[in-house]
Amino acid sequence: MLSKSEIRTTVKKKMFDFDISHKMASDQKIRDNIYSLREYKMAETISSYVSKDEEVDTINIIAQSINLKKTVCVPLVIRHNSLLEMRKVQSLDDLKVGCFNILQPKENTKIVNPKDIELFFIPGIAFSEKGERIGRGGGYFDRFLSECDGPKIGLSYEFQVFDSLPVQKHDIKMDIIVTEDRVISFV
Repeated sequence: MLSKSEIRTTVKKKMFDFDISHKMASDQKIRDNIYSLREYKMAETISSYVSKDEEVDTINIIAQSINLKKTVCVPLVIRHNSLLEMRKVQSLDDLKVGCFNILQPKENTKIVNPKDIELFFIPGIAFSEKGERIGRGGGYFDRFLSECDGPKIGLSYEFQVFDSLPVQKHDIKMDIIVTEDRVISFV
């Protein structure tokens, strides 16, 4: 089995080499799969990471969810203690470039208790057929998700899904993984 480091290197190269038109088509298929999920349709309050260029696009998911009158929360990185704080955004204008050069909520946005969030869209470098996840290595989402109750949905391209991953006890499993080709559910 590859190490976490080897998996990160392999997947990041594939992300970098991903053809933009294929990426855009895959992002649309992933959005279509998300919008058909019962968990998404039923949720009034959701949380989503804000995607970077190579990740599954969440900007459109955030905008569509706001248009559907869902309460949308995105993470604010609290770097000094390596934690995430969920903040309510009412439009994409509530975001600014922050920690790690990622769009984050502005400081004047409202803090939301994670227990009030019904569904979480989670980024990852790799996912497994068993719901396992490897992130970027900072542990921010694992620490945060350990206190969350709602379904954890990993967003992934098919090339990021492995049979199994070298995970540790503190790594949080996903309840659902959504790719351009399928929805893998463990709930």
